[in-house]
Amino acid sequence: MLNNPMFYVIYGKDTYRSREKLKELVSHFKTKVSGLGFFRIEGENFNEVEFQELLRGKTLFEKKYVVLCEEVLKNKEALNFLLGNLDNMAKTENMFLFLEEEVDKNVLGEFEKLAFKVQEYKLLDSARLKAWFSAKKIPLNIASDIIKKCGPDLWSASKEIEKYQLGGEVAKQYGAPEYNPFAICDAFAEKNKAKTWVIYQQALRQGIPAEEVFFKILWQIKNLLLVKKLINAGVDNAIKETGLHAFVASKAIKSAQKFSEEELENYSYEMLKIYHEERRGLLELPIEFEKLLICREITK
Repeated sequence: MLNNPMFYVIYGKDTYRSREKLKELVSHFKTKVSGLGFFRIEGENFNEVEFQELLRGKTLFEKKYVVLCEEVLKNKEALNFLLGNLDNMAKTENMFLFLEEEVDKNVLGEFEKLAFKVQEYKLLDSARLKAWFSAKKIPLNIASDIIKKCGPDLWSASKEIEKYQLGGEVAKQYGAPEYNPFAICDAFAEKNKAKTWVIYQQALRQGIPAEEVFFKILWQIKNLLLVKKLINAGVDNAIKETGLHAFVASKAIKSAQKFSEEELENYSYEMLKIYHEERRGLLELPIEFEKLLICREITK
């Protein structure tokens, strides 16, 4: 349940981080309250009657809810109404979240008297920008180049980070990391479809033939299937029995726990099917391989 009656005011020029904070709060409330309801109100569509009903929500709704108010304080009529109802907002058992880019100091002072929390997000200075990139594990030289291009605009910076992480020609300007064949094998073994796709796209954009990646994944599947069969058969010292290097075998044993033997058999079957049908001119390996990696459910 939501603990005490409360409302938040999140504001500031850094709309990227303020919106991230909003998402974080909403996600938090969802985990705390089962069946939590949500309402969204924008300044230009503010309606006093509807808002009053939300304030009286305890008599109208059985479940708790969060009211997201975006740029509502810019609307003078809405602002006057809200200032006259701050006490009611503080008394309601539901949560009101205000997201604003700018708030008048006097208005802010009134909200601070009763709000659970008022949090400002200023544009990051150079040092804090570098710390932000570091938290996202972006190399310092790459971060410096993006900061020169985007400044404190984190919306633009996040797009540049995405380009860098995807690899290819666009990312080469930032010195994107070279394709790592073992990284895609690890991503596949982790059942991380998104990461597998990203690395596959990196490979293609860096001129790596799809067939080269295909056979690397096939090699991984064969290793996983080998150790899975040995484990299911109750073979002692499976690492030694695989005939693989101890490091490779130990990783395969750990990863194989995420797959059933049938699932790996089906992956092997589908991969060989793609290979043979591509040789017969019945399909294009890069396309079908990509579908297998991230789209297709492997079942009989």
